[in-house]
Amino acid sequence: MGPSRHTQSYAALADDELVAMVEHDLEAFGELVRRHQDFVFGAALRIVRNPVVAQDLAQDAFVRAYRGLGAFEGRAQVRSWLYRIVTNLALNTVTRRREYPTESIPERATLSGPERQAELAELRHRLNDVIEGLPESLRRPLVLREFGRLSYQEIADEMDLPLNTVRTRILRARRAMREDMEAWR
Repeated sequence: MGPSRHTQSYAALADDELVAMVEHDLEAFGELVRRHQDFVFGAALRIVRNPVVAQDLAQDAFVRAYRGLGAFEGRAQVRSWLYRIVTNLALNTVTRRREYPTESIPERATLSGPERQAELAELRHRLNDVIEGLPESLRRPLVLREFGRLSYQEIADEMDLPLNTVRTRILRARRAMREDMEAWR
């Protein structure tokens, strides 16, 4: 049967026009969700790497966006604003749940079985503490790079920073982590 005339009229509007309509027309927000749901889900999935968690985060991001529309000033594009919301939610989830990948953590060849597992668990815990202890200005680009798998340019765009600043912050974060983890070598 095809989309209704009503849906087609929303599809013709720009994002900022839809935002202006949301206060009096909830369907305008529905159109924003339809336009950006795959993008928001994908952004969350790149960080948490779990489709169920990413779907929950995408829904939470749209709820927060709806509640925060009054504060949206239109200086950024709606897509960038949604990306910032879902990225912050995803990074908070990763930090809170300590769902960092562990394949990069070295194993000690001298231990086996339960002893090795206990040491690896302690190492993971220490690594998470070190990451959480970094200043936000260093932690966020590091997490986006190492756990979100974003390129340096994507991080620069997301954080609205020069590319060289992103590189420097990630380098500083890695150095700080190396110093804190020295005892594990």
